[in-house]
Amino acid sequence: MDRRHFFKTTAATVVASAWIPGNRIMASPVATSCLANKKKIGLQLYSLRDDMAKDPEGTLHEVAKMGYSFIETYGYRDGKFFGKSPKEFSDFVSSLGMKMTSSHTGFDVYSNDTVEAWDAVKKNMEDTKEADSKWIVQAGYPGARYTKLDEVKKLADTFNRIGELAKSFGLKFAYHNHREEYRAVEGQIPYQLYLELTERSLIAFQMDIGHVANEMADYRMYLKLYPGRFGCIHIRDTNVITKIATEMGYGHVALEDVFNLFTNAGVEDYYVEQEEYNYAPLESVKMCYDYLAAAKYVAW
Repeated sequence: MDRRHFFKTTAATVVASAWIPGNRIMASPVATSCLANKKKIGLQLYSLRDDMAKDPEGTLHEVAKMGYSFIETYGYRDGKFFGKSPKEFSDFVSSLGMKMTSSHTGFDVYSNDTVEAWDAVKKNMEDTKEADSKWIVQAGYPGARYTKLDEVKKLADTFNRIGELAKSFGLKFAYHNHREEYRAVEGQIPYQLYLELTERSLIAFQMDIGHVANEMADYRMYLKLYPGRFGCIHIRDTNVITKIATEMGYGHVALEDVFNLFTNAGVEDYYVEQEEYNYAPLESVKMCYDYLAAAKYVAW
């Protein structure tokens, strides 16, 4: 299939091939406890942003009790993660039986290409490495207001530069998508161009499955046509009609298809992200964990 055309999947196709709500796997306590130690399920802590703001240590205790193995942080600021030095935070997370493997962050260099801005990137990477993280992730889309292809191409070049710097710190750089990347700029889809213009040895694409589904783009086709480019992924279920996230298994995302494509896509780590809730956030996040722990198609 021509990559220039695959992203034109229609809303009808996405919905027609979606999961049927009546088929949801209910996770029993026994199934969850049996599988918990076998699966390396990660959580993006932004899913619990209100709880983390009030009581980060207590919230992390609750996350560990749920069974999560890995966490992905957000909000790095002034050399600290949630008020702790990189090593203090890493040690605390490890004491709970989890590991910080990724940090969502942002950089000023996209609009401020100065020595000072790049020095701030280096400091961020130094601290992220000290926290024993594997990934450093551009959390938002810097090009949401781009109207010219030259802007898109310049951002791809900057991504390569950041990736090369991350590599020098022993980190892996990834870029987390939202929805604007799938909207045409001068007749081309920016996300597709980023995949084609960046170096696979320097940048991975942290696909947020829910965002892609909400934009009516075919996440499965991307995972198939760009093998090895998606080193880490955000697992998010969603109702593609209302564009509102659901707890895992209650939406339209073809979760089994996604997990079956992990090997081809090059997935090394995956993280639950839940930004909208039908229950209290902690309960919602636990429901997502229990669902994945019980799902037979989730191998690890």
